[in-house]
Amino acid sequence: MKNLIAIILTSVMLVFQANAQEGKVITVNIHAVSLEGNLVGDSPNRNVSIYLPPGYDKDLDKRYPVLYLLHGFSGNKTGGNNWEWAFNASDINEIITSGTVSPMIIVMPDACNQFGGSMYTNSITTGFWEDFITYDLPDFVDANYRSIPRRESRGIAGHSMGGYGAIKIAMKHPDIFGSVYGTSACCMDQNPGNFKAKRVIDAMAVRSLDDIPEASFGSKTYLASAAAFSPNPAKPPFYADFPFKITDGSLTMNEHVRAMWLANYPSWMADQYVANLQRLHGISFDAGNRDIPGLLESNQYFSMILNRLNVQNKFEVFDGGHGDKVGERIKTKILPFFSEQLTNDN
Repeated sequence: MKNLIAIILTSVMLVFQANAQEGKVITVNIHAVSLEGNLVGDSPNRNVSIYLPPGYDKDLDKRYPVLYLLHGFSGNKTGGNNWEWAFNASDINEIITSGTVSPMIIVMPDACNQFGGSMYTNSITTGFWEDFITYDLPDFVDANYRSIPRRESRGIAGHSMGGYGAIKIAMKHPDIFGSVYGTSACCMDQNPGNFKAKRVIDAMAVRSLDDIPEASFGSKTYLASAAAFSPNPAKPPFYADFPFKITDGSLTMNEHVRAMWLANYPSWMADQYVANLQRLHGISFDAGNRDIPGLLESNQYFSMILNRLNVQNKFEVFDGGHGDKVGERIKTKILPFFSEQLTNDN
């Protein structure tokens, strides 16, 4: 009987130790001061999913680098853009315990809003999302988890809208993030003058915030971009100016608004932030050979701009479309990239 009890106790202890060493995902709700008072009434209380690596609950003296992972338009951890993989703890556990990548904390905030996406941009209309990602969120993580609170140990990555947000934020804040990876990043050099008339006219037909859920994807992204890039508190219900207006039955360009949009596109920003870009010790991004029309070319153009500015970067074309390889890219490219880039020294 004593031997049986000893075997049972040993088994329980082994199970307990195994569970204690497995990585896990937790979801917390945090109050984002930077998002308070936005004009469309989105809650400043945001869900944030946090992956804690194997051994986090066992070695209480160990600290970890942190990857901030930004989802795409209309996508968060519960749907869209194949991003659910990022929070399948067993898959991440496998590549960490196998030694393929180093242990790290992974943080992904829910950035969906009334329009479907924040563009991770500061706006009086939708909230100061750039500030939230750059300051509020790292401050929260560093205060509550065993992170390594240094730029060399912080990376930022994302897909589509998230890839755009990651690249723009890293470009502007190399004192916070030391490396960046964007996969199928949108909005790299998009010129509003190239928008198809139907997309613009459809978006103009949306009359209220309540109508947005039923609008087309193109209309949603057009409205979200306006709310982020050209906010106007005097223009309800969207509190935004648009790059087009209808004059005598025809679409005409509002050049002032067009300039505001261009000022938010990384390819147009790069010359202004060349010193910041050169401080980043890792810049990598990619796009699919069957991606959204124009997206591959815009990412290639951004790489060309960086090369002209003598900013080291790695750009790769992968075999796939806009959303069908996201999980694979995270597993085989993004996490290994940050495993090499992020400093693990406590």
